[in-house]
Amino acid sequence: MKRELNHSAMPASGFVEPWSATTGGQTQAFISCRDPHAAIRIVSIDRDDQEVMGWDVARHDSAFSVRSYELGSWIALPALAADAARLVLDVEFLLTKNDEAKTIAALGNLRLRIDETGNLSAVADGVSQVLGRLANERWYRLRLERTRDRAVIEVTTASGRAVTRVELGMPLDGAAEIAIGSDGSAACATLNGRIGHISLEADDRRYSWRFPARGPVETLASLEDEAVSIAIHNMPTFAVASCRFTSEIHDPRLEPSHFDAIHLHDDDFGGFDWSADLTISIPQDARSGVFAVEITTMDGVERLPFFVRSGQPGAALAFLVPTSTYLAYADERLPPVRYPWHGTDRGHVFSIDNGFLCLYDVHSDVSGVSLTSARRPRATLRDDYHYPLSNSPHLLSVDLQLLKFYAREGIAIDIVTDRDLHDDGLAALTPFRGVLTGSHPEYWSARMMAALHAYLDGGGNLAYLGGNGFYWVVAYQGETMELRRVKSDIWSGRPGEAHMSITGEPGGNWEDRGLHNPQAYLGVTYLIMSFGPSRPYRRLEGSRAAEFGWLFDGVSDEPIGQTGTVLGGAAGYEVDAIVRSEETPKNLVRLATADDFDASFQVRPEVWLQDGEVERETLRCADMTIYRHAGGGQVFCTGSVAWIGALPARGESNDVGTIMKNLAAGFGA
Repeated sequence: MKRELNHSAMPASGFVEPWSATTGGQTQAFISCRDPHAAIRIVSIDRDDQEVMGWDVARHDSAFSVRSYELGSWIALPALAADAARLVLDVEFLLTKNDEAKTIAALGNLRLRIDETGNLSAVADGVSQVLGRLANERWYRLRLERTRDRAVIEVTTASGRAVTRVELGMPLDGAAEIAIGSDGSAACATLNGRIGHISLEADDRRYSWRFPARGPVETLASLEDEAVSIAIHNMPTFAVASCRFTSEIHDPRLEPSHFDAIHLHDDDFGGFDWSADLTISIPQDARSGVFAVEITTMDGVERLPFFVRSGQPGAALAFLVPTSTYLAYADERLPPVRYPWHGTDRGHVFSIDNGFLCLYDVHSDVSGVSLTSARRPRATLRDDYHYPLSNSPHLLSVDLQLLKFYAREGIAIDIVTDRDLHDDGLAALTPFRGVLTGSHPEYWSARMMAALHAYLDGGGNLAYLGGNGFYWVVAYQGETMELRRVKSDIWSGRPGEAHMSITGEPGGNWEDRGLHNPQAYLGVTYLIMSFGPSRPYRRLEGSRAAEFGWLFDGVSDEPIGQTGTVLGGAAGYEVDAIVRSEETPKNLVRLATADDFDASFQVRPEVWLQDGEVERETLRCADMTIYRHAGGGQVFCTGSVAWIGALPARGESNDVGTIMKNLAAGFGA
């Protein structure tokens, strides 16, 4: 369904792509704005005092406009019917939850439609005829034959049992367009359901299509002729169980025919296909940092962030921007009926107004959202963003506190995004002696993990400054990112669908994948989460050892991080701690801990503990740790999403800031 952006909550929106650019290169901005004469400039957002960048910005149009976009996936078949006397469409389908009448298939003026109660109807030229009743979550086969004077519609179950057969007297539309999951127009919502094998006969020509277990793809050639393809609109989910799935094999790489179906949703979104409004040229001598396209409208100001990476890194330290996590959360709906809001944010209102979903949401048929595109508004990715569930900064707006603090203290740090790490591998990190994460580096691809481990093996230092990090497995294909949650209280995938279509690898979380369990190389594991009050850390004896004097030089014996922008302290929201395990580094040192969390903080129930509930109660804490790894460098962990938020504000100082200055000096030496 085609829609125009609703700008009631935000006068302007859009995205910068690529959102990680290199000095001396270019990037582009794609903007929708209700003020055609809005003013544009490039500004910094990682400094206390905003800088206006005198970079070259080329405008591609004289005025901005409100842009349109499409929601809902569907399939367009090739137009083979213009000269055919006989046409036969054969398709496997399974219906999921549909709250209004939808088109299963359209052939010229004939529509096969299903309503919210399961009634199947044939509709042609305004006349409707009920054909029977279908059930959700059951595979069917539709055979639609049309000649010059009649149409025969036949529906059977996957096993071949007849459901309905009807013959209608109607002429064949010689210019028939054929669509599945839609009537081919942009006026109506598309189908929620799964589509399997498709075949099309036009007189003596026959073409068939089999969906690959790897995707998503936008076009698919027929088995008989590579020049005859179907178009797959708006990124449905691939590698889902088809009617051949027996539950005996769960890996599509072993038996692709069990997963040769796609799942259509009426709220699928493959990203904007807009043309660029601006081309931004980044000078060769520009500094590495976080910038934004600032759009000043008659109704307010919006900023579209992007990241600049140095073509010739000069700093000893790199800040690894967790763009995968930013993208996973981008345009999150957070429906208030499920999640109590303790504050508000215009980005979430904008997402709700426009029907956008993120990887934390479910589709309208209650299946999980597993695909997202970087070509999206990212309305919740802002320097002034507040998370409604905690009424505090979250993600980028927290991470900017670290960059502002280091700039204020004269500490040089370059920007590298985790997508750079995915694309460039180890080469993205080799110029740096130390790498620092953001507050919530939750989503990691296999290529990112491999590059990070290679960096550590080569002697690099890592500071994990967040919580709930290195947790979910994702895969990338161009601007598309995929996630399969498997089992989760956020949403759970269907049985047998744990493997990602982009790479074929298992999804889920890294602690279940093997080799990259965070406990093994970080020393801590994500354990508890709540929006209750954050807590300060108290130093332990390990922090007083002479070998860590460099890190705690100037740090008092008072609790560390008694205030902060994230729920009021340095340890909170989501926190990590040491779990007793043979995988834990033997030389791991526990430097400090935060405990006495309120009862809303409970250890994840799926974490297996040797001593059960007795041990579980001891793990309601956040642990600050350090150890020297086999490559020779050190790994420092704070174990809290709230840590960066406890850095001192401008003109202030505290122990969190002292530790972070000491860390920069030690890791950068």
